[in-house]
This record gives sequence, structure tokens and C-alpha cells, in this order.
Amino acid sequence: GPTGDTGPTGPTGDTGPTGPTGDTGPTGPTGDTGPTGPTGDTGPTGPTGDTGPTGPAGLEAFGGRFSDTVQVLGVTLLGEVQVELENTMPAENVTYTIADSITIGTTGTYEVSFMLRGNASIGAVTTVAVRLNGTDMPSLTNTQALTIATGTEFNGSAIISLNAGDVLDLAVSALVALSLTLASGTNATLIVKMLD
Repeated sequence: GPTGDTGPTGPTGDTGPTGPTGDTGPTGPTGDTGPTGPTGDTGPTGPTGDTGPTGPAGLEAFGGRFSDTVQVLGVTLLGEVQVELENTMPAENVTYTIADSITIGTTGTYEVSFMLRGNASIGAVTTVAVRLNGTDMPSLTNTQALTIATGTEFNGSAIISLNAGDVLDLAVSALVALSLTLASGTNATLIVKMLD
């Protein structure tokens, strides 16, 4: 005879066992960098370095004189007159016992410089020089043709050898008699510095 109707579905069976774990997937992109952490404690101080070389020594001898008062120098024909340098500068190994002069206390090589500013009563060739023991020094001599009543500055410097006991001063001479007026303010200087 004909096949009968299909019977109702039976109840679901029990879940089967879990299958094996699949392969690990690819690594995801790197995340953003986190904020910087707090600064750690300062480390201990390192050892002290070696002592550096000793610096150069100061000048062994130096000094100077200057004038800052008005003075009129009366220069005679072919004569020479000393410049008054009534003020003294700090000094080391030089002395000021002789008026308007510098006496060297230590033999050595010195830089010597001078300056003088003045107005002449007439136009004439005039010389300003540093004297060593009373004699003009060619390397420290400045000669100029002055114009009447016109301010002129004489200056110069040189490196020379000096002996203990040498005396330096500043003097003015001219080919004719004249008056040289040093105005107010610093109007004349004579400075020595020992180099070696």
C-alpha cells in the first residue's frame, strides 16, 4: 500500500565536543604612544674633573703719572722743559720719589706710552719726548708743526728694555721760544707696563 506520513522530528541531540582552536590571526596595528612618565630623580654628582692649568700671572711691574690741571710750559730757544705730572697711578715695582718722574724698580722689557695735549702761542715745530735718565728716546719722540692757538695732541708708545733705577719723564722742546698751554682735563700721561 502507499507510504505513510513522515513522523514528527525527534528532539535535538546533545552538542558535540568543541572543535580544535583555529590559527592566531594577524597582529593588529600598534596603538598610540602613551604620555611621557615623570622625570626620575637626579643621579649622583660625578667626580670632580682635573684642575685646569694655572692662568697667566699679572704684571710684575707697572705705573704711571698724569696731569689734569692747566699749566703753561715756557719753552726756550732750542731748550727743553719738563712736563709736570703731579698725579700718580696705581703702581707695582716702580716708584714716584722723583718729582714728575717714574723710577723703574725691576729690570725687564717694558711698554712705555705717553700723551700730551696743548696749544702753542706761535706756530712752530715742537717735540714731545719721553726721556730716559735725562736723554730723549728716539722711539718715544713725537714732533709736529703746531698752528698758533690750535689744540694738538702728541702721543706715542714703544717696547724698550729698562734697568732697575732708570728714571723716565716727559719733556717738550721747540726750534723757537714759545709757550705751550696744557688745558684742563687730563692733558698729559706717562705710563709703563712690564711685559717680560
